[in-house]
Amino acid sequence: MNQDTILDSYEGQSNFFLNSQGIEYIRETAKWAKFLAIVGFVMIGFMVIFSLMFGAFSSTILSQAQTAPGYPGAGFPIASFVVLYLLLAVLYFFPTLYLFRYATKTQSAIRSANNDLLIEGLGYMKSVFKFWGILTIVILGLYALIFLFAILAGGLASF
Repeated sequence: MNQDTILDSYEGQSNFFLNSQGIEYIRETAKWAKFLAIVGFVMIGFMVIFSLMFGAFSSTILSQAQTAPGYPGAGFPIASFVVLYLLLAVLYFFPTLYLFRYATKTQSAIRSANNDLLIEGLGYMKSVFKFWGILTIVILGLYALIFLFAILAGGLASF
């Protein structure tokens, strides 16, 4: 593709071009994004299947083990592991969906030279990064709280 595509002016720049190399970069990025999204959907499916199988097998094993003498696993929270895995699958679903939408919209935009589809696709990519950025901030905050509580617990234990 040797033609240059003019994009809308941005912050006073009247000639903002996306040349054929830029289009090719976006095309390749969209291919990899679609691949990663499809693999992500498959992994989400495996997470759901694994969590349900784990719950079924574990409850069967624990119900049989509870009749054994000296059973040490009373009150083992199997349901919490199942719920955790299902929550992680739901959490992982949204950025994967956004990544897939980015890929499909961007590929369609390049095929049809549609600027509106490209903008919509890039909006989904923004959502992917925003999601992972917010999740990273939340996890770093949790790490900081855990670290703070560990220091406080260590300090209190020394008394």
